[in-house]
Amino acid sequence: MSGAIDLTERQSFAFWYQENLRFSDIDMLGHVNNVAYAALIESGRIAYAREVLGMNRWPGVILVMARIEIDYRAELHYPAVVQIGSRLMRIGRTSLVLGNSVFRGDLCAATSVTTLVIIDSSTRRPVAIEAAARAKLEGHLLGKEQNAVF
Repeated sequence: MSGAIDLTERQSFAFWYQENLRFSDIDMLGHVNNVAYAALIESGRIAYAREVLGMNRWPGVILVMARIEIDYRAELHYPAVVQIGSRLMRIGRTSLVLGNSVFRGDLCAATSVTTLVIIDSSTRRPVAIEAAARAKLEGHLLGKEQNAVF
């Protein structure tokens, strides 16, 4: 894919996960608290990793979050239904970078970039992405969805 990916645009995402905002997500100012955004992004990221990347079928490896950046772009208020878009943005030697955004309709309320490191579940050390899995993952960068099982 050429050019930068604009995480504020709905068309940047093929995978969506929907959540209902909870009353407990609001703060004393009456808008959704920053911690709630992190939880919403986590829900979308985990759903994407399981349903698209096949994380639950990767024998002997797990994904560990190494970094997360969240940009808060607009207020959200309870009650509301939001959609979390998720996509693969980059593939490293032992890591994946995912982009996520929280939308209410066409309003982009938050964007996030997360680096996940693939580690061996027994040694707890990073492992390189095998060629076959890398080829499947690269399909996600091009919008060709297929499960990437390690």
